[in-house]
Amino acid sequence: MTYLNAAVRGAGRLLLNAPEGLFRFLGVGFGGLAVDQSVLWVAEHMGVPFAVARALAIFVATVFTYVLNRRFTFADSGRSVPAEALRYFVVAFSAQSVNYGVSLLIWSRAGHLPHPLIAFIGAVVATVFSYSGQRFFTFAPKPEPEAIRPRD
Repeated sequence: MTYLNAAVRGAGRLLLNAPEGLFRFLGVGFGGLAVDQSVLWVAEHMGVPFAVARALAIFVATVFTYVLNRRFTFADSGRSVPAEALRYFVVAFSAQSVNYGVSLLIWSRAGHLPHPLIAFIGAVVATVFSYSGQRFFTFAPKPEPEAIRPRD
């Protein structure tokens, strides 16, 4: 078996064993990345400093991805929209803090790199945190209340 065949087989197994909703989540994420990059570009071309433009772009992209992930990616959690949105934004804030921190760290060390590349790297690192939190916290099924039993 050649190295290429082994790599193709391994990739196939990975795809078959991908967590439920991962590909939809990544698709929504790419849409969010397009929104993020667009807002960043517009804001910087309007003279907004990078650090502020980056924060604005992250916020707008987070709202965009919440709406699409709620509609297309994850099953109904059984929570109200406000409760679910709050959970989403807590997870997103954590993940986007990683995104923002990584972006600023790269920018401070290698500010000559194109800002869209810096933003892309930050987004990729944050995706791992975001998917895990959204799947297992935000959109996890709401537990059913247990029946109240009298004590013995």
